[in-house]
Amino acid sequence: MAKILDFYCVTSCSTCKKAKSWLEEQNIPFTYHDLLKNTPTLAELKKLAQIAGFTLKELVNLKSQTYKKTKPDLDAMNEQEIYELIAANPRIMTRPLLSDGKKLLLGFKEDQYREYIN
Repeated sequence: MAKILDFYCVTSCSTCKKAKSWLEEQNIPFTYHDLLKNTPTLAELKKLAQIAGFTLKELVNLKSQTYKKTKPDLDAMNEQEIYELIAANPRIMTRPLLSDGKKLLLGFKEDQYREYIN
């Protein structure tokens, strides 16, 4: 795979650490995006969601501690409000995200990553 992948994560997230280690072990070049330090813009998030065929709402991890604490009513929120929620609480997103600009993987499953890379 010639293109450098975009890898979006939270440094302290254990799943993100596993995914990052796997990418490094496979010598896969990637650009590291720390969601806490550089939250993607609304346009970037919309593009990532669009690549996956998702809405912004579907980037929210309904099992995350942040979601459980804040209990946002996603169905009542418009795209801008969902973006503002994510921007204020990046840990609410499903992570890690891995993209080549044409496809987006959410979370980390080694077999999915292996298939994606090959």
